Amino acid sequence: MAEEAQPAKGGSKTKLIVIISVIVLLVLGLGIGATLFLTGAFSHKADKADKAHTEAPAPKKPAIYMSIEPALVVNLGPDQPVRFLQIGIDVMAREQKVIDAVKENMPAIRNRLISLLSGQKYAVVSTPDGKETLRKQVLASINEVLKAAGDQHLVEQVYFTNFVMQ
Repeated sequence: MAEEAQPAKGGSKTKLIVIISVIVLLVLGLGIGATLFLTGAFSHKADKADKAHTEAPAPKKPAIYMSIEPALVVNLGPDQPVRFLQIGIDVMAREQKVIDAVKENMPAIRNRLISLLSGQKYAVVSTPDGKETLRKQVLASINEVLKAAGDQHLVEQVYFTNFVMQ
């Protein structure tokens, strides 16, 4: 009978080791699972990538450029140290309709730009910020002329290709 009791003690130790091992594995598994969940490893990255790919905007059309020729030359006010401003301007659009509208309305555009440019002050347009502000005003002036003519498509950008003050 003593012999039968000893295997029972060894069997209970084995059961205890198995139970502790299972508990340790469960705790480790839960810890790893919780970590992965909190870091977002279980989120559907593939679904998000597919949604981002399908919701991307259509690629832009290539740019079309047109120079306003001849360059604009205006007199600055008599109290200015610089008397003349010569400025070359290119317009950029992505549709030929816009370029055609600019060509059709060129007299009105040139008139609006000459009025805008002749009112500038040397101290303002001689700085980089002043030139950028002027570029934005030129863009707005061209688009105002196009809107007044009933065009729905507008110029996207204008660039100064020549800027001389004397």
